[in-house]
Amino acid sequence: MKAVEFTVTLIYIIACILIGLWANKKVSNSTDDYWVAGRKIGTFANSWALMAALASGGSILGVNGLGFKMGLPYVFAMFSGAAAGFPLAAILMAKQFRNLKARTVTEFFNFRYNNKAVSIIVPILIMLCMEVYIVAQLKAAGITAVYLLGLPYNYAVILTSIVFTLYVSIGGMWAITITDIVQGMLMVFMVLIVAFLIFASFGGITPLLIQATTANPKLGNVAAMPVSSYIGAFVVWFIAACTVPHLVMRVFSTRDGKTAKLSLNYAVIIYAFMIVFGVTAISSVGHIYFADLKDADMLFLKVIEKYLPSRIINGLAVAAVMAAVMSTTDALILAVTSAVVNDVYAKFINTKASENQIVKLSIVVTWIAGLLAVIFALNPPKLLTMLYTAAIGLLGSSLFPSIILGLWWKKANEKGALASIIIGGVLYCYLLWFTKMPSLSHILISLPVSFITHIVVSSLTHYSNDEIISKVNELHQL
Repeated sequence: MKAVEFTVTLIYIIACILIGLWANKKVSNSTDDYWVAGRKIGTFANSWALMAALASGGSILGVNGLGFKMGLPYVFAMFSGAAAGFPLAAILMAKQFRNLKARTVTEFFNFRYNNKAVSIIVPILIMLCMEVYIVAQLKAAGITAVYLLGLPYNYAVILTSIVFTLYVSIGGMWAITITDIVQGMLMVFMVLIVAFLIFASFGGITPLLIQATTANPKLGNVAAMPVSSYIGAFVVWFIAACTVPHLVMRVFSTRDGKTAKLSLNYAVIIYAFMIVFGVTAISSVGHIYFADLKDADMLFLKVIEKYLPSRIINGLAVAAVMAAVMSTTDALILAVTSAVVNDVYAKFINTKASENQIVKLSIVVTWIAGLLAVIFALNPPKLLTMLYTAAIGLLGSSLFPSIILGLWWKKANEKGALASIIIGGVLYCYLLWFTKMPSLSHILISLPVSFITHIVVSSLTHYSNDEIISKVNELHQL
């Protein structure tokens, strides 16, 4: 066991749990406080919380591993999509979603389309996709804890899962927001420290890239993957901020529409700095010193061990990886819990449930969601980033057209939304599992088909609910 690194990380974990205990006092009797932190989060806090929610364990371990395996152009195609997607969300839906005063993505669908089938399908889809996302995060947590503690992988996954499930279950969105601010700052600071130490050791970015591409010319090879895979990777993350529940719920938690817009834009600036400098440095130096590395997701841990001068700072870097894992996983688990309790239980099973009953049930469901993710994470697939990107692609193919058309096209109706969600999701799964299309390119077919389906079906069916159209117009004007 590496005692110094373990001690630093242990202090960080205890701090997260203490924040959860503090937050518990604020959320014990209010579902608004539990799901969206009372809608009181300001621009600074929400910017860092959004960045931390986006920057997952995949963004630290997975992205550097992906750059190492598939080259820098592929990674930057994928994450330029995320960078462009946040301003897209700020323009197309941030103000309107915040003005709606909803708590979950499903509540928007209930408001706009008022269809029972849609109200059931959407939370189920969210639960499935978010659980896949959580499994990918738990693999990152397991890898990090194995490195830190020397424990078997399975024990490491269970141990780390208990910690973040604990503070999410008792502290809700308040605990997530406060911990995400701390976690976001920690991970950005440590990734940039590592990156600049690497650049300094080679005399700058250019000498590093020359040596790395000499060691492995594929590092900068644009043709390493089909063009459709590059475009697909971009599109998946371009629409993510408008559809992925753990990011959208950050919009709901802001104090007003202006705060929602600003925090989306500030968050992506912080995120872009971290990804560009971090991946360029770490993926490149991997080909110089760790060319034979079998598990690419281990690259970041190998690099920090080589470059950080002090074991205390080394421990902070390991804590930063844990922070990246926790900051996304906590928000994902809350998204799953809200889909089960707020969107299914409170709407269909017990419509007269009190605020206190819902909060108590949320604690139970949070632990169940965490346990299920642990079971699946005990035998995880390779390449973290590819796994959760596929889940995001499914969510985007299913929900994105109905969200955007629902906000900006008055003829969009419930029949169009239902057909779009089903056909977009089924087609994406078919292309993913039963064809041999290039990685992540499936959305290039499923998303346009989903859009066309919604427009055609809505155009062919009657819609006369002027009251809903009037309320949608108000969302744009507030």
